[in-house]
Amino acid sequence: MRLIISALTALCVLSCKTETQPNKPSDPDQMTGDLTENTLSEKSIPETSGSKESFDQLEYLIGLKNHVAKRYYPEFAEKQLFQPIAYYTRKGTYVINPNTHIRNNFDHSEAASFDGTEVIKLSEKFTDTVNFQFHVSYSDTDTTALYYMENVLFFQSFELTQKFIPDIKDLNDWSIMVIHELFHGYQREIPPFKEYYTNLEMPGGPDEFLAKYHQEVPWFKKSIYQENEILKSIWIDGVNPQEGLKVYDSLKTIRINRIAKEFDVSIREAEDYEILMEGHARYFESLCKRFLEKYPSDTSMLNDHNRDYFTDMFKNYEVTQDKGLYDLYNDRYYYQLGYNITMILEKHLPEYKKTLYTNHHNFNAYLNILSTKDSE
Repeated sequence: MRLIISALTALCVLSCKTETQPNKPSDPDQMTGDLTENTLSEKSIPETSGSKESFDQLEYLIGLKNHVAKRYYPEFAEKQLFQPIAYYTRKGTYVINPNTHIRNNFDHSEAASFDGTEVIKLSEKFTDTVNFQFHVSYSDTDTTALYYMENVLFFQSFELTQKFIPDIKDLNDWSIMVIHELFHGYQREIPPFKEYYTNLEMPGGPDEFLAKYHQEVPWFKKSIYQENEILKSIWIDGVNPQEGLKVYDSLKTIRINRIAKEFDVSIREAEDYEILMEGHARYFESLCKRFLEKYPSDTSMLNDHNRDYFTDMFKNYEVTQDKGLYDLYNDRYYYQLGYNITMILEKHLPEYKKTLYTNHHNFNAYLNILSTKDSE
């Protein structure tokens, strides 16, 4: 079985951006080289093909990730990166934190290390400045893919990202967009959770298995709107969580049972998984924004040109006004449901972080606790 996790989340992780979808990432198959006999026999060419200028944007966003994580989510700061990343720039395509499969099976040259992390530069056939690259891919069958047996994050430099998403004008906005995906790398590397999700069935991925009902079934879309409004009201307006979550659970149960009856499919487990994955990554976005509102950025690693990419967009940031995080605007409704749940948990059950991913693989146990006790 081949699984491609395509994270078309550029719009989902922007700060209050429009509903317009960016260009769809190209087929990951087109980004991988064939493992021909010639490829396998060629050795990497030892040369310094990278430079500090190639990676200072990346160093900045990793620094931001670590500053926020150390304060709010220490486990996420324990490693610089939890997965290999393919980084597209105008100078070429690099892999930071390459695994053995990538090093042994793809032509590359050695590049200057990035903040103590190994970097290689892929051959010119991987250079791509004409397609939008922003996704996570994985395959357990395609040995010719960079992402064979391990999730690999593909993304572009700030300048290339701007080419496809002109609304990205601030280096912090781009950084948070990437950090969302880096958080997925952290989530997927937690052993008990990895054992769980590798056995999870979701034919066609979340767009086909979940989002299509929001797009095509009016009563489903109406219920999702009602569920999301209830969740928002609990953490934004102060509605009693015990009362609100009981209504939310009732609406959700009716909706999922009706889907099972009318379409002969159970979406509960897959939906709970996406609510956790995307909602919690979006929650870390929120932590980044709140951090930047309070503390100045460390820009010491940036050259003068890159320092011009700051607009103070998070000055006077107010989380309750960030509709781009909590309001529905496309068919991937699980992002907003999950985010609003995390904001409820932050306020009413912050200790949930201690057992999430290890003891529990979704938010349900924590919501059950809140729905059966009076709010403090």
